[in-house]
Amino acid sequence: MKLALIATPYTHPTCPPLGPAVLSAYLQKNLSAADVSVFDLSLDYYLSAFAAIDEGSLNIKLKEMDEQTSAHNLNQAVSFLKTWQPAHSDLKEYHHWATIFLRFENIFNAFMASMAEKALTGQSIPKRIERFFEELIQPVLAGTPDLVGFSILYQHQVVFAALLAKMIKRHSTAKIIAGGACISVMSEPEKLLSTPLAKIDNDAPDILLKDFFDYLLPGEGELGLHHLCQTKSPSDLATVPNLIYFSNNDLHINPPATPKIEDLPHPDFSHFKLDKYLTPEPVLPLMTSRGCPWAKCTFCTHHHSSLRYRTRRIDDCVAEISFLQKQYDCNLFYFYDEMIPAPRFKKLAEHIIDAGLTVNYGAYAKPLKTFSAELCHLLQRSGCRILQWGVESGSQRILDLMGKGTDIQEVEKVLSNASKAGIYNLTFVLFGFPSETTEELQQTLTFLDRNRTNIHALSSGTFVLTEGSQIHREPENFSISRIWKHNNSSILYPALDFDINQGMTAQEVTQHFNKNQTFFSDISLSRRFGTYREHLLIYESK
Repeated sequence: MKLALIATPYTHPTCPPLGPAVLSAYLQKNLSAADVSVFDLSLDYYLSAFAAIDEGSLNIKLKEMDEQTSAHNLNQAVSFLKTWQPAHSDLKEYHHWATIFLRFENIFNAFMASMAEKALTGQSIPKRIERFFEELIQPVLAGTPDLVGFSILYQHQVVFAALLAKMIKRHSTAKIIAGGACISVMSEPEKLLSTPLAKIDNDAPDILLKDFFDYLLPGEGELGLHHLCQTKSPSDLATVPNLIYFSNNDLHINPPATPKIEDLPHPDFSHFKLDKYLTPEPVLPLMTSRGCPWAKCTFCTHHHSSLRYRTRRIDDCVAEISFLQKQYDCNLFYFYDEMIPAPRFKKLAEHIIDAGLTVNYGAYAKPLKTFSAELCHLLQRSGCRILQWGVESGSQRILDLMGKGTDIQEVEKVLSNASKAGIYNLTFVLFGFPSETTEELQQTLTFLDRNRTNIHALSSGTFVLTEGSQIHREPENFSISRIWKHNNSSILYPALDFDINQGMTAQEVTQHFNKNQTFFSDISLSRRFGTYREHLLIYESK
């Protein structure tokens, strides 16, 4: 069995993907007959774009620049981000080039997404764009895989995965499966296969994603892929955990299962071009647990990716850090656990110190009083440089509605503890939660202003209603009187609108949010650190 695992365009090209690295290692450990190849087509998508723009076969115009200047500045931005030395560079210089690159991402990715959707629905697109996508899949086709797996983290990647799958089907008989966090958090992922895409010609046959994806694999993918690689006949598909598929036009949804977390091997990053990411040195992702130990936030669906919260042995986690450090000459790591609780974090830090490891890392945590000054100093000594906190709001009423389980006064103390210990705080805030008033929004702004010396990076956004969240299931408990699909909603880009019976309207939230953009920028060392978090880790580490 030849298996090709694909990281789907696009994610920011600042570190390799963790999912395919773990899946490939698991299959190589547990299925010796499997020939596994891994392709970061998201990185290749960017590298191909850089080359095409540089040679002039693809043109782009950034804000207040002509095409030639845009190409030159993009080249300069890429070069700067790959060679950036924070100790010898002004932060304003970083912000300038990171902003140039972000503008490129926003313009290029929006254009390519529109092209992908047109091509997917049978509309004509420029030949050079069609060639661009065709060339992306050539390394995959060259390996003549029997099974191709797309890892999809975010909703905006679905259209790219579907188009690339469609193109692979033109040249190959390989079966194609899609999984990843995006598929896992969908309340009814089977609809992705059976809902027709929007089409220009109403008389044309329906276009269904099941024509391009043979299977979906929500949840953790190790056991499903392991079983799927061993199937001998269509009847065997019924034994594959988590699998969603059609057989003779009948939908099948198999029961879920998860691997024993202690059986997971170290992720294998040997397939990736670690020197091509836009960082001066590699930043590797890893996880010490799966699932969320809280799983009560009313707006969230992230915890749906795993059936339950499980933790790896601390000794195994530290051994993995040591292995990755030696194997890839890497000293920078990001823990992508949903969050690491304080008691577990303490043990992890102590073991890192006891092992004599010299590393720098970032992680997600929940701002509770258990993150004492003493613990924060311990974390800093173990190499913790960045903590990412889901603060969300400065209003206690809103925090309680969100189900955060945090106290706003404790949150302030935790940010202070971390900052005084020498750890940078990356703070997430969310505006426009249903029923939030103008006064409560102002409480969040006041909180940010009052704690600006302890907030080093800020990621701010407005509330989006997510299907499958508690708010979606129980709208009446959150002052929501009506929910409907947005006019532009589709299976590729699902979007919900809602009416509220108290609090700010969506328009009012947007006005307040836009009005405070300069304020948000002033809070952060650089606004770009909220987007390119690996760069914040690099900056703090140097």
